[in-house]
Amino acid sequence: MLKLLSSAVLSLLFSLGLMPATPERTAALAVTTTTVATHNTLHGEATLKPLADVIGWQEVDTSAGHSKLGALENYDHFRPGENRLDARNSIAISWRKNKYDKTGDGSRLTHGGEAEVTPSRFVNWVVLKNKETGAKLAFINTHYLSGAWNGEHPERQERWRTHNAVVHEVVADLRGRGLPVVLVGDFNRPLSQDIPGMNHLRTAGVDGVPIDQLYVLQGIGTGPAERLEKFGSDHFAYTATVAY
Repeated sequence: MLKLLSSAVLSLLFSLGLMPATPERTAALAVTTTTVATHNTLHGEATLKPLADVIGWQEVDTSAGHSKLGALENYDHFRPGENRLDARNSIAISWRKNKYDKTGDGSRLTHGGEAEVTPSRFVNWVVLKNKETGAKLAFINTHYLSGAWNGEHPERQERWRTHNAVVHEVVADLRGRGLPVVLVGDFNRPLSQDIPGMNHLRTAGVDGVPIDQLYVLQGIGTGPAERLEKFGSDHFAYTATVAY
């Protein structure tokens, strides 16, 4: 509250001409607002919609899915695999190219694949710079293996925990760079995770925790997540707004 009042007082002083509005002070008061989203596309069967400024997709693991992604107008994409159907490309990240420049990216393997169980799993991230304000945002996308917590495949829990540990490491690294961080993905577990420095965004009007989740650096979430339509998938899409 005190910080907000201080900003308001400074803005008033600037407007009255009692304090010079230097570029540094103006930048310090600027706020960048970004919409973010996550959607599991059911192996590309869903209609890929322009859900937000920055979108984390899951199960873009078919040629049809990647063709739909490429046809999404006004977006650039992070697909780090050399071949279109590389497993790490299934968790592509998209952003509005008129609003952001990518200044950094990365992809980490969480665990290898096993036939009839899971493909190799990854954590992908980008650092985006807002073209208007210059503010940077780190956006992380991931997709954990399924079945570890449904009572049928407890042997998969070790892989799930290994994946979770890598997610924690990536979040910690990006936070350590002083960046505001957003984490989205299909967690395949209806339970919010305790990730240091991050808040899980509850979904408005939804009881419990969906397996598709959004986390934001403490202090940058502006409200609960919103559940959208499925758009032809077996998962709902989710979106939220962050300010940093």
